[in-house]
Amino acid sequence: MSIELSGNVEEQLRDLATKQGRHVTALIEDAIRQYIEAAAITDLDPSQVAEAQAAMLGELPAPAAWKTDEA
Repeated sequence: MSIELSGNVEEQLRDLATKQGRHVTALIEDAIRQYIEAAAITDLDPSQVAEAQAAMLGELPAPAAWKTDEA
């Protein structure tokens, strides 16, 4: 597969790869993989999102525990 990028984007990718000490191909593959994973999360219907949020509520500290002693 070939993907054509604008010169500006290609330059930014090369700069980032150099800064991270990685090959450009690896950087692009990681970016695309992260995009695909993030997009897959949106395949949930609203009731599934609500169920997941409700299930996580028990893991949060009580609101009173969030308060600080600062006035």
